[in-house]
Amino acid sequence: MNRRQTLLIAKYSTRYSVRGGIGLIFLLLSLTFGLVVAHTMLQPVEMAVKEITKDNPEADKQEITELVLDEMVTFAKPVVSWMVSDSNDADDVDAKRSADDWAGYLLEEQPAVLSAIFLILLFGWPFLIAFGAFDIYAGDIGSRQLRYQLLRVDRGSIFMGRLLGILTTFALVLMLLGLTVVVYMGAKLPMYTWGSLFSWAAQGVAAILWVSLPYVALCAWVSASFGSSFGSLTICSLIIGGVPLFATIGKLTHDAAGYLLYVLPWGFQTKLLHHDWSQVALAGGLCLGQAALFTWLGYRKFTRRDL
Repeated sequence: MNRRQTLLIAKYSTRYSVRGGIGLIFLLLSLTFGLVVAHTMLQPVEMAVKEITKDNPEADKQEITELVLDEMVTFAKPVVSWMVSDSNDADDVDAKRSADDWAGYLLEEQPAVLSAIFLILLFGWPFLIAFGAFDIYAGDIGSRQLRYQLLRVDRGSIFMGRLLGILTTFALVLMLLGLTVVVYMGAKLPMYTWGSLFSWAAQGVAAILWVSLPYVALCAWVSASFGSSFGSLTICSLIIGGVPLFATIGKLTHDAAGYLLYVLPWGFQTKLLHHDWSQVALAGGLCLGQAALFTWLGYRKFTRRDL
């Protein structure tokens, strides 16, 4: 594998991803999904403030907004605590206390609405990854286009270059998504300072980008294994969506089936927004380990298969 060739391929892969049809569709889907989630989270606040202001036109709108948000945080805190809890045992006092502290950090110490948006994005983003990374290699393998590139560059450089290129594209899309959501939210809820919004958004975008690593590596492995773009998209979607589905269904009869979530980051990805940095580091390390495993499997398949 040649480092210069890898970086050159990554550069052109990023350009092609942004300008190509799949890249544009992925960009539109990502921005649409982010803005829909943001609007869904902000709409109840706006409607409640509007109703209260209608009855009290002389009241301070910012104070009303703060009161409405406080009430919604009180209502949402048990739900968020349940979402981030590691234990299903209602009698586990320590796990419940830890989850309550975590929920308090997300909803009280950080901008609550932005925390809710990032939690939803963390669970929804993996499904978008399948649409953005399913055709890293599959289309060119099926059309035999890669054979012409092999005359000038080795297989390892092609594999790693394209993988780095798609990761760079995802980073750019996520930064644009985070910026769009923050500006939209800052304009709608002026009670939050821009500093708090941007600092928390930076951590949220970094968390989503980090959790993207194993999913993208998985898609690269699948894409390198199939000579059909449609087949690659189907398998990627089935794996990413099937893991939490089978884990949830299987857990109804066997508790051990819940560990199936840890095959992908589903079981620990929310910890990337944890208030304890040791938990963040652990989740980040697990994501990196899975990404390394899937990358090795994809690299091994790509360098040995018939192109």
